[in-house]
Amino acid sequence: MGLLEALGPPPDAAAILERVPELGPSRGLGQSPYHHLDTFGHTLEVVRRVDEELRLGSLGARVEAGRVEGLRLAALLHDVAKPVTRGEVEGRVIFVAHDSLGALLVRRVCRRLGVAALHTDMAVTLTALHLKIGFMEHPGSDYPPERLALAAGPFGEELAVLSWADRLAAQGPRLKDEHIERHRRLCGRFLEESRGRGPHPVPEYRDLARRLPGAPEADVGYVAAWARLIAARGGSRDPVGLAVRLL
Repeated sequence: MGLLEALGPPPDAAAILERVPELGPSRGLGQSPYHHLDTFGHTLEVVRRVDEELRLGSLGARVEAGRVEGLRLAALLHDVAKPVTRGEVEGRVIFVAHDSLGALLVRRVCRRLGVAALHTDMAVTLTALHLKIGFMEHPGSDYPPERLALAAGPFGEELAVLSWADRLAAQGPRLKDEHIERHRRLCGRFLEESRGRGPHPVPEYRDLARRLPGAPEADVGYVAAWARLIAARGGSRDPVGLAVRLL
């Protein structure tokens, strides 16, 4: 069974772990009181919630059929770095930088599985940004709405769906109805910002591949993702060149 088939619905946990052993340490890994499942259970619930949102369309997000596989892959991998980033501070569970480190691990998984550039780009981008909608209106946010829209680029619709699914998949004792409603509003606000700054063209992966002779498609998608993230932060006059050097 391939990974896409293992994702279901419903997800086949054993088959997923066989294909993505990096998720194995997530089993039994406890989280904060905002979650009701261990990390692996939460991951499977996010995949299920993504499928549910695609079916119900409660956010009004517009995800093209050809992108669903990439979105579901991102849902599966978005917390892949939690086991190696878990810590506790004064009894509080934290996962510092699991989003940015997770993006690095996503590249490794996608490279091994031979994932296409588009789907790798989406999975890396969404993993790096999956927490950002929830904090984008905070005064100290590193990704205010306008920057987040640029960083997500052509994957704004998918980022909103993943963020919403991630929120719904965490039903711990500290979660309140107002938390969910606030996140729904933030997802809607982000979609407005993303669409208002569009259209966001998909990278020319073939052109980018010429700068990476012999590289697998996953590496091309990974570079495309990081070039977009670097450009959104204004970190380089040549974001593609910098992303290539970071490969």
